[in-house]
Amino acid sequence: MPINGWIISSIVAGVIGSLFVLIIIPMNKKVIRDKWGKIDFTKTDIYFRWTRWDTIIVLCSIYTFLQIAGLLLFLLRGDTINSPVIQYFIHQTFVFSLITFIWLITKLAYVFKGIKERWPNEFQE
Repeated sequence: MPINGWIISSIVAGVIGSLFVLIIIPMNKKVIRDKWGKIDFTKTDIYFRWTRWDTIIVLCSIYTFLQIAGLLLFLLRGDTINSPVIQYFIHQTFVFSLITFIWLITKLAYVFKGIKERWPNEFQE
């Protein structure tokens, strides 16, 4: 049974994704929580500064762009879905664009929630 691009791409995505998570996780020590375990945005500044999380989002975006460019290059060359290289690039493009999107939306949600909790009188209706 030949190893196709999906399997290799899954292994690569697992390794890179785990590396990114291991880089981001230690930031939780800097998050101040209240007695119920919720984030206290009035005392936590980490979401309002450039952090490793932002750097990882940018690196993940660049990696995704390179995967899309590689996919385009091989498609223009005439490869088909049966090619392991095309399978690899399709899988990498899908996985890392999804990861980038989810991380970016999560980061923005934390920032907006922090702004709302720090300056609540600005948002009264």
